[in-house]
Amino acid sequence: MLLLFLSCAQLLLHWVGAANADGNVEPPLRRKEFVTLHKWTELKLTLPDGYQQPAPLDALRYAQDKLLPVDVDVEYGDDGYHRTFLTIPRLSHGVPYSLAVVADSDNSTILNPNLVPYPSYDWHSSFGQNCSSLTSAIRTFIDDCWRLWVVDLGQINAIQYCAPQILAFDLVTDQLIHRYIIPASQYTPGVSIFTALAVDVDPSVPGAECSNAMIYIADPWGYGLIVYNMQQGQSWRIQNAHMQPDELLTPEKTGNSGIFTVSISPRRHDAEAANRRLYFHALNSFLEVSVPLFLVNNATLWTLPKDVETQKELLNEFRVVGSRGIQCESEAMDSDGNLYCSLISSSALIAWREDSEYDSDHLKVVAYNPDKLRFVTGLKVNRNNLDEDELWALSSNPEVSNIWKYFCSKKKKYIYIYIFHLILSNVLAICWWKCAFGRYKVPNHWLWSQKFAGKRALCGSNKSFAESVRRKKIFSTIF
Repeated sequence: MLLLFLSCAQLLLHWVGAANADGNVEPPLRRKEFVTLHKWTELKLTLPDGYQQPAPLDALRYAQDKLLPVDVDVEYGDDGYHRTFLTIPRLSHGVPYSLAVVADSDNSTILNPNLVPYPSYDWHSSFGQNCSSLTSAIRTFIDDCWRLWVVDLGQINAIQYCAPQILAFDLVTDQLIHRYIIPASQYTPGVSIFTALAVDVDPSVPGAECSNAMIYIADPWGYGLIVYNMQQGQSWRIQNAHMQPDELLTPEKTGNSGIFTVSISPRRHDAEAANRRLYFHALNSFLEVSVPLFLVNNATLWTLPKDVETQKELLNEFRVVGSRGIQCESEAMDSDGNLYCSLISSSALIAWREDSEYDSDHLKVVAYNPDKLRFVTGLKVNRNNLDEDELWALSSNPEVSNIWKYFCSKKKKYIYIYIFHLILSNVLAICWWKCAFGRYKVPNHWLWSQKFAGKRALCGSNKSFAESVRRKKIFSTIF
């Protein structure tokens, strides 16, 4: 254990030394005072008016010490307003609802803001008895069409009450607009717990951008990737040896965890679509792996029988990008192709630029905070009101013996949500941080929504719109 710790420390120092050699004025490895959006000593899941606290016989549904958030997403809007979403999956009994949003009245509250069920408590109150509702939301993703995508496990305390499902809610109306039930052949009941969700909207089809979406879901204990084509209403499962855990790594804290993350190359005007790749890594592995996205999106390659030669060709398309020499948790990629990852037990966030070598010279430490970067289960990159990429992190410090088997500690659990802005023009030498919030999401390059009409339209650029937002003096803090 001591040898592993010293190796990790040496690796971090090597990354810092490499950054300084490149001429950075400020070493990236230093304690950062992150902008804390919210933090809890105890999650406050409020019930709507008309619902009473349950009787003792029903106490298993309302156990405060079993609440642990897993994912975070933020909807931006006007005049410094925003909505913060959390998933609190029912990995054990005692969770009243699994998809929550910070109450509007506590939007600016930092310590212990109240949470309310999303979209309403009626969606959560059946506790697995109504599979048309939400049983256990675990992952979310907000796309450029103002939709909140949700993956519902269908499990409570590892018992499969309902089939897993993919849902999409319109963030303008907060109404369900899409649902897909994952076929039984593509998951293992009571075992498949999805730890990553990515959504890719294709803008190349005028008038049908929002119906042409691909969804990618990681299944770490089933050792596979689920791909869903929204337009075709079809999903398929992909398995590969790199999606399995490294048997040489100890599973003391992370279990036998396979593919844990999913990240996608951004759509860039200077790159061919065929060059886009899907990145992933197993939690119990040092390796980062990629595969061409167009192959992942080709259903026939994974649903029809293949000859031996085709199987070999597909196997060769899974390329090991490189090794970190250390385990990584959550992962996210920004619009410039920078891949961020939180290191396990190292309190550090690293970044790697796509198309560069995946080695210690190009893996840069961009943030370090031993108090707050503890156990990052949610990491997202969103486009803010100033047309900038913003990185959100959900971090907590639970007592963990197995990554999904939490044992309650007598000490208070502190759960943090951080928001900080990364300077993408010089991401390897970050010297300042900034936060900006909003209520309804501003256009992301090619899509935008009118706040009240809820209409989607195509636009070529949003620079003028971003300038108008700047003139509104959106709340910001620079450190």
